[in-house]
Amino acid sequence: MISGFMIVRDVLKQGYPFVEAIASALPFCSDFLVSDGYSTDGTFEVLEKISAANPKVKVFREKWPEKGHVSVLADVTNNLRSRCSQPYIFMLQANEIVHEENATFIKALPAMFPNAETFSFPFIQFLDKYKLAEGFRLRLAKNLPQIVAKGDAWTLGTSDEYNRKKILKSLIRPRRFYHYLAKGVEFVHANPCYDYLSRAVYLPKPIFRYYALFPQNFLDKCQRHGEIFKMDLFTKSYEELKAHIETPDVFWRLGAEFLEYPKDNHYEKPFDAVQKQSHPFIIQEFISNPNAKQYYVREQLFEELKKL
Repeated sequence: MISGFMIVRDVLKQGYPFVEAIASALPFCSDFLVSDGYSTDGTFEVLEKISAANPKVKVFREKWPEKGHVSVLADVTNNLRSRCSQPYIFMLQANEIVHEENATFIKALPAMFPNAETFSFPFIQFLDKYKLAEGFRLRLAKNLPQIVAKGDAWTLGTSDEYNRKKILKSLIRPRRFYHYLAKGVEFVHANPCYDYLSRAVYLPKPIFRYYALFPQNFLDKCQRHGEIFKMDLFTKSYEELKAHIETPDVFWRLGAEFLEYPKDNHYEKPFDAVQKQSHPFIIQEFISNPNAKQYYVREQLFEELKKL
C-alpha cells in the first residue's frame, strides 16, 4: 500500500548511508522509487545493483535544474513523488534510517487510522553517534495531489496552490478563516496527535537521521550549506576542527558546538551519545568500524536486499 521515494545526487562521496536507508524502508513499502540527478561518483551504479537485487526498487534519472535555490530539491522530489502509484506515499532522505522495530507499526498505520491523511514521525539527528537535535517530520501520507515536498524537501506538506485556495475560500467565512489560523498556530505549538486528518505518531523507535558520519564529510557539508543557505554560521574558521580530524570523539563534540543550532538543540553539552546496539541494526556494523574514514558500500548488503 505504500510507495517510498528518495532523491539522490553524488551521495556516495558525501558519506550518506543511502543503501542502508533504502533497505530500511523496504519491509513496509510495496515499491521504492529513487531518482538520481546524474551522479558522477558511482552512486547511480550502486543504485542499479540495488534494483537488480530487489525489484521493488525502481531507479530513474533526472537532470537537476540549475536553479540556484534550495527549492530545486523540492522540485525534483515532487517530480519523483508524482510517479508514486500506491495509496500511500513515504518520503525518506538519503541519510535517514528507519529502525527495524518500526516496520510493522508503519505498515499498520493506514488501517489503524483510515481517515488520517498525513502522519508525522519523530526523528533524532546525529553527528556520528552524538544526538544533536530531535523533532517531528511529516513522512507518510495518503497519495493525494495536494501532498508535496516543501522547502528544500525537508518534509511533506500541502501545496501552495492548495493552501491558497483554502485561504481564499475561507475569506468569505470569517469563522472558518479564524479556525484555519487558530488550528495552524495550535499545531505549531502543540503538534496535537488527536486531529483526525493529521496524526503525529510516536513510533517504537525514532527515525535515525545522520547529519554526518565522518569528519571530512561534516566539514564539506558545513561549507556547502554555508554557500547554499548563505549562513554566516558556517563561515567561521575550520582550523580547530581540522586539527582533531583524526580524533573523532573530540571532533564530534567540537562539531556539535560549532553548529550551535539555536532552535533545534535539545541536548546539554557534552552531547549524549547513543551506543551501537541502540542504532538500527543495519547500520551497527558500519558505525562501529574504527578503521572507517569514509562511507563505503558493504557488499553483503546486496544479499540482504534480496530478502526484503
